[in-house]
Amino acid sequence: MSPSIGNISWELDVKESSMMSDISQRDKVEELKKEIKQLTDKNDRLRRAVDELSTLNELALDIGGSVDSNEIMRTIIGRSIRSIGAEQGDITLVDEDRQDTAKTLVRSMVSSKSHSAVHLNRNLLGWMQINKKPLTVNDPKEDSRFQNVEWEESIHSLLSAPLMIRSKLIGILTIYNKSEGEAFTDQDRRLLSIIATQSAQVLENARLHEEEEALKKMRHEVELAAKIQQKLLPDEEPQVEGYELCGRNITARSVGGDYYDFFPLDDQKWVICLGDVSGKGMPASLLMSNLQAMLRGQVLYQPSPADLLKNANRQFFQSTDAEKFVTFFLGILDTSSHTFRYSSGGHEYPFVLHPDDGFSRLKSGGLPLGVMDNQEYEEYTVTLNHGEKLVIFSDGIIDSRNEQDDRFGEEKLQRLLMNEKDKSGNELMNNIFDASLEHNANQEPFDDMTMVVLSRNP
Repeated sequence: MSPSIGNISWELDVKESSMMSDISQRDKVEELKKEIKQLTDKNDRLRRAVDELSTLNELALDIGGSVDSNEIMRTIIGRSIRSIGAEQGDITLVDEDRQDTAKTLVRSMVSSKSHSAVHLNRNLLGWMQINKKPLTVNDPKEDSRFQNVEWEESIHSLLSAPLMIRSKLIGILTIYNKSEGEAFTDQDRRLLSIIATQSAQVLENARLHEEEEALKKMRHEVELAAKIQQKLLPDEEPQVEGYELCGRNITARSVGGDYYDFFPLDDQKWVICLGDVSGKGMPASLLMSNLQAMLRGQVLYQPSPADLLKNANRQFFQSTDAEKFVTFFLGILDTSSHTFRYSSGGHEYPFVLHPDDGFSRLKSGGLPLGVMDNQEYEEYTVTLNHGEKLVIFSDGIIDSRNEQDDRFGEEKLQRLLMNEKDKSGNELMNNIFDASLEHNANQEPFDDMTMVVLSRNP
């Protein structure tokens, strides 16, 4: 029996309804898949965010309390390698204020594997210094930005992030070779950039702390050196029969290169000397201390001013740089004959103040010590009469300058010496210092200032 038209229509409706139901189911499945994928992606993003926060929190805890920059950098690199998954890394410190200055200080590797150390290529270093932004290189030999770079064979990929303080580049954090030969991702780049940003200020604070500690240590050492140097100078006015002998020294820095000394050879003879090493500060101080030791060691065996200067010059010339020299004046007073034998190595001519008729200068030749080897020095003798004063000084006295840049000068020194010559040697000396310092607007002196005054009693 053939199906009726009504039956055929009913069957078509059923089939159509079934097909529509299948399509609806498939749509629901696809929609569900999309929702699952969205949830999975969201979950992955949340997981990465949690991992990033965990990494950053752990890093902050690890480096927040440290002031050791090397320890901080080792921690930063270790965290970066483990969090992103790389073979090794390093931090290159950069000084933008000095050209061509960069130094890789810390390198860290995965301890469970053996890798040859790689280095940040100077071309890449230059790129980072110019661009100051993260750099990803996943195919070094094919990267068009670095076609002329000779890559190390062991570098398969790298990721760098700048360490910035405000707009200044202080370093570069780099990790090399993603684990399992994979490529560094945008998420890796983002995480390393955040680590670098978080770490830069901590590193800068550590650097500033270390600089401050180094300065404290240096100041302490300079203070000790200043105390030692002061102990090398005479600590009181000596008792010299028939004479007054005094000296004073003011350094331009904590320690200086001027030096004076006086000490007895025997009951009747006194050695008196004053020197000025070129330069200032610690180097000049050390040279002057060596010179003092040298002279004190030789004077007992060679009590001749000329021979002492000759031997001191030879040793000084052979043991110092060419640009270092010393102007030096040395004399020996004989209190029995009232004679003063002296030699000079390029030093300022001392004054002899006469009680009645002005002054004279002890002029002499001779190059400063250290200028020429085997230099000969002349020896001269003068007699000191009653009431006369011998004034030996360094050029720091006359080289002080006022706000108009005018020198104190020898003429002003001469006038003051004439006005003060009737006073005691100590009072005269202190008044000269006061006048020179006042001329310098009572600021720290530019150069060391030293004076020795030998006065024969009236």
